[in-house]
Parts: sequence; structure tokens; C-alpha cells
Amino acid sequence: MADSSSEIERELVAFYQAYIDLFNSERADRFMDYFARRYASISGARGMLAIDNDPRRADAGRIFEGLKRRGWVRSEIVSLRTWAMDENLGMIVAEVNRVKADNSILETVRACYIARREGSSWKIVAISEIKPPYRGPGGGAE
Repeated sequence: MADSSSEIERELVAFYQAYIDLFNSERADRFMDYFARRYASISGARGMLAIDNDPRRADAGRIFEGLKRRGWVRSEIVSLRTWAMDENLGMIVAEVNRVKADNSILETVRACYIARREGSSWKIVAISEIKPPYRGPGGGAE
């Protein structure tokens, strides 16, 4: 029997909270575990970029290095919305503050994720930033 929409949405919230917790731990070696073996990065400027999630890649480490150079110390979820699309597919829209050591906000990022259940875990299969002034699905924090 398929999971209910509300149960799937709770799973997606827990998945994203764990993703941010791991992101904050700067565990580059585990960060990419949250992504499917092949996932898409989608933007208006470049369209869709298919990315092979090769564990030997150093991309995650470069992400953290770039953020740290700009003063980042952690990310905090501002808002989080989830929608079940079927029993193995869901959408997550998150707004996150990237915070500096003095607790000031480095930047606010809003992104849309498509996640797919693979076995007993969820994986990000597509990610897209929602660029200001556009609000995307869910409307964004006021």
C-alpha cells in the first residue's frame, strides 16, 4: 500500500533537515550521499546540466571552501515546504540563511529540489535555485 501524502511530506522534511545538518558538519565525503547517482542541476541561464555523482569528485569540498572564504559558518532553514508527487517522488522548496560567525546573514538562498525514493532512502534527483525577485512554488517567506 502506498504511503499517504502527509507521511511522504514528513519524510521529505526529515530528509532535508538531515541534509542541512550534514551540510553544516562540512562532511564533504558524505554530502553527495544525498544526491542520486545521476542528478540534474537546472537554471534559466544554462538549462539542464546532468551531473554524474561520482564519489571521487571533489565538488562538495570546493562548495564548502568557497562558502568558508566568504565567511560562512552554518546554514539555517528559514522555511521548508514539501509536496508528495507520488509514493516515490516529492518536491522540496527550502529557504535557507547562510550565516557568518558573527550571526549576520551572508545570504539567503531559496531552492527547489525534486527527490526520489531509492530503496529506503530519499535522493535529490534535481536541484534549481529560485533567484530573487522570483518566488517560485510556495511563494517564499514574507
